[in-house]
Amino acid sequence: MMSIDKRLMFGAAAFFLTLFAPVAGKAESNPRINLAVFDFELDDFSAGGPITGESAVETAMLRRATGLARERLSQSGLFEIIDGNASTNEMVKTHWLRKCNGCEADIARDLGADLSFIAFFRKISVMEQYLEFRIRDARNGTLMNVLQTDLRGETDESLSRAVV
Repeated sequence: MMSIDKRLMFGAAAFFLTLFAPVAGKAESNPRINLAVFDFELDDFSAGGPITGESAVETAMLRRATGLARERLSQSGLFEIIDGNASTNEMVKTHWLRKCNGCEADIARDLGADLSFIAFFRKISVMEQYLEFRIRDARNGTLMNVLQTDLRGETDESLSRAVV
């Protein structure tokens, strides 16, 4: 049986290779990695964004992106998804994990996860944004993977493509 360290390292390294391709015939002796997936966050640097806050349309788009990521991660066959919203931590409730210097690892560990997964969209303008994923080892807070992609336009299609 593979140790949790090897499973965590494998999970982080193979994360994007297997994220969207279900694993056929997954061996039962290789249990899934518990992954706490937190809601996607918006880091808005656009003109007026910090003043007006997140709009209802943006909130709905972030929820759909979170749902898509959870679905695809689960379909990979590598992960058992733990809903990060189960936490009562204030950083989770206020969607401020992107700024807490790795506190999501402790929160994920408290939820029984091996890894934490946070994502946020940094919005420079309606046309210029990027998506960042961060994966941490929940036991020690080690940042295992950071991935970024640019996107153009603030639409469900561009958001879905960025997540995929």
